[in-house]
Amino acid sequence: MQQFGVIGLSVMGKNLALNVRNHGFSVSGFSIDKPEVDAFAKYEDDKLKPCYTWEEFVNSLEKPRKILIQIMAGKPVDLTIEKLLPMLDKGDILIDGGNSNFHDTERRFKELEKKGIHFIGMGVSGGEEGALNGPALMPGGDEEAYKEVAPILEAIAAKTPEGRPCVSYIGPSASGHYVKMVHNGIEYAIMQEFAEVYDILRTVAHKSDDEMSEIFDKWNHGRVNAYLSEITANVLKQKDDLTSDHVIDHILNVASYKGTGNWMLEDGVALGAPISVIAEAVIARFMSKATTREGQAPSYNGDVPADLIDNLEKSLQLTQAVAYAQGFQQLTMAAKAYNWGLRYPAIAQNWEAGCIIRSAMLKDIEKAYEGGKELDVLFQDPYFKKLMKENLPALRSVVEVAMKAGIPTPTLSASINYLESIFNPNLPANLIQGQRDYFGAHTYKRNDRKGTFHTEWYEEK
Repeated sequence: MQQFGVIGLSVMGKNLALNVRNHGFSVSGFSIDKPEVDAFAKYEDDKLKPCYTWEEFVNSLEKPRKILIQIMAGKPVDLTIEKLLPMLDKGDILIDGGNSNFHDTERRFKELEKKGIHFIGMGVSGGEEGALNGPALMPGGDEEAYKEVAPILEAIAAKTPEGRPCVSYIGPSASGHYVKMVHNGIEYAIMQEFAEVYDILRTVAHKSDDEMSEIFDKWNHGRVNAYLSEITANVLKQKDDLTSDHVIDHILNVASYKGTGNWMLEDGVALGAPISVIAEAVIARFMSKATTREGQAPSYNGDVPADLIDNLEKSLQLTQAVAYAQGFQQLTMAAKAYNWGLRYPAIAQNWEAGCIIRSAMLKDIEKAYEGGKELDVLFQDPYFKKLMKENLPALRSVVEVAMKAGIPTPTLSASINYLESIFNPNLPANLIQGQRDYFGAHTYKRNDRKGTFHTEWYEEK
């Protein structure tokens, strides 16, 4: 009998199954797409079993069955669960490793709980390579069921530099997929920040692709030690197969998206989370598709500040921190709203290796939340407060130069606005509340006494 089962054998499912096998566990694989099973069968040995029918697959697994569903999110997951249910026994464990909407996961968790089936919604990050060699895993749901599958998940997960697995129990019900959704929103933000810095480097500093590649590589060994720094350097230096140019100069400047960024904004709005940088990053992708392309590309012939490159590195370091901060702020608000006991140091650790947003900074975030420390905003932590104070002047300078050059900086500018608002005790919201009371008698609170007030506003005739 096999110890683990995987349904869905396209790239991610196949590689996760091979990862399980490579760590000494026996695994069965099944797909409704026969060619996928045929391709999987090429790896068959005493620990890897291809299955061609639902019954063969379910019956090949030891009890309690541990089944990972790795297919397209949405209706296919519901249909798969519907097909499996008559063949399962109470106590069996289903894991959804797709990019499911957390509302769907919440519903499935409750429905399966009634039937005695354990359900885990698990975020998976790291792409094709991570699936095979070590992904970051974010499982939420039934904690007792997690303990059953933990030995396998800990074996296949990426490992931090200290050797700790990038997987741990996130929290109840749909919290695992929620954390993955937030991970993806942070990913949108940091990628857009890199794109804006690249734009300033090429337009203001007039750097070539190879020069920019060297700069990002240097930053990866400096203040911005991160996977995205590493791959940005590699993307910029890649030569084209079809021309004598670099590939980057022939990639159409339209960014695609799959929807998880939108989901984070939707729930952020419902919670009242001020995730402005992540929102701007999502909208920037919309903008890339919606622009009419009728204007001229920005050009800059002014003086290039001597400290521009250093200031760009400091800006990228700080705005990356803002992206993480906004993600953790939404997680904090969601934990209260949905009654989830989220473990923030564990979430940071889960992202330290194997995933797209991995960076050295996550270790600092883990430290900021250790010992059960509660932060409304990450920048309340002394390390990040110091980072903000030291790097904010550089960010202001960079955005000023970009404005002179006509370069849009939605996430860099939003980062400044966030940092200059989140601790500001004197925002002009009092005027908005006065206007609301004027035209709609919405009332207001005062800063000098308790209670709710309404003014009969004087209107000049």
